[in-house]
Amino acid sequence: MLVRRTTLPLMMVIILAGCHTLRFNVADVPPGSVLKERKSFFFWGLAPTKRVDMREKCPTGVATITEETNFVDGLCDLVTLGIWTPRSTYYSCRPAAVGE
Repeated sequence: MLVRRTTLPLMMVIILAGCHTLRFNVADVPPGSVLKERKSFFFWGLAPTKRVDMREKCPTGVATITEETNFVDGLCDLVTLGIWTPRSTYYSCRPAAVGE
C-alpha cells in the first residue's frame, strides 16, 4: 500500500527534475523575431537528429538561444529511459539594422 502512494509522487519529482531551460545570450542587443524549433535527441543526447545552420535561421545574426525541456518532454524521456528526448529551441534573431 505504501509503495502505491509513494510511486506517483516519486515519478512526478523525477519528471520535474528533468525540466530545464538554458539561455545563451550571444549578442548584447535587444532580440528581434523569435523562431521555435522542435528537436529530438537519441541515446541520452549522444545522437542529435540534425545540424543547425544559424545563418539560415537568422540571416541578421542571433541575439539569444533558449533550449527548453518541459514537463511532457521529461515524461517522454522517462518513459523511453533516455533513448528519445524531445526539446524545444527558441532562436531570437538580431533586428535588422536601420537602413537595411
